[in-house]
Amino acid sequence: MAFCSFCNNAIPKGTGELYVLRDGTALSFCSSKCKNNYALGREGRLLRWTSKQAVLTTEKKAEEKKESALAKEIEAKLKEKEEAKKQQEQKK
Repeated sequence: MAFCSFCNNAIPKGTGELYVLRDGTALSFCSSKCKNNYALGREGRLLRWTSKQAVLTTEKKAEEKKESALAKEIEAKLKEKEEAKKQQEQKK
C-alpha cells in the first residue's frame, strides 16, 4: 500500500495519481486536492488537515511530556537529597 506524498494518507490500490519529477523522483497523491496543493508549492506538514501535521503536533506534545517527566524526576531526587541532609543533621 502506498502513502500520499503530500498528506501521508494511505492510498488503496487502483486509486490516486503518480507524478514523476524530471529527476526521476516518483510522488504519489491520494487526491487532486493534494496534487494541486503540491503544485502551488504548499507543504503538507504546515496544513492542519493533513496527517503529516497531526504527526508533528503529537511528536511535539510527546517531547513536552518527556521534559516534564524529566523535571519531575529531578525534583524528586532533590527532595531525597534534602531529606537525607535533614536526617544527617538530626543525627548530629
